[in-house]
Amino acid sequence: MAKIVNTYDVPRLYSQNDGRFRYEAVRENVLGLKNICGEIVVYPPGSAGASHKHIGTEHLFYITEGRGTVYIDDKPQEVKAGDFMAVFDGERHWFKNDTQETFAFLELFAPIKYQSIWDNPDQK
Repeated sequence: MAKIVNTYDVPRLYSQNDGRFRYEAVRENVLGLKNICGEIVVYPPGSAGASHKHIGTEHLFYITEGRGTVYIDDKPQEVKAGDFMAVFDGERHWFKNDTQETFAFLELFAPIKYQSIWDNPDQK
């Protein structure tokens, strides 16, 4: 049976390093999905994520708000609201918001069982 969950009804999880936060709404325990997972990720102005890669999954992003820079295997590319982006198995990536606006995206993973490898685990 179909299920509807509002983003703001899901707990907000905060980064330990800066003001970034996420809503883990696309989870089996929330929506009941067994083959896809993901979350809404929010980057306040001036924040940046840590470089990492995922082994065993494909990664789809949809930029929902603002603009930012994604680094894929150290190559920067600007992204903005309305953009879709695919990152494939083993591609290193991270985001940076060097604007004065909020930058946010939906990220989805399929399949849901994968390994994340961080270049510097203390920065994740």
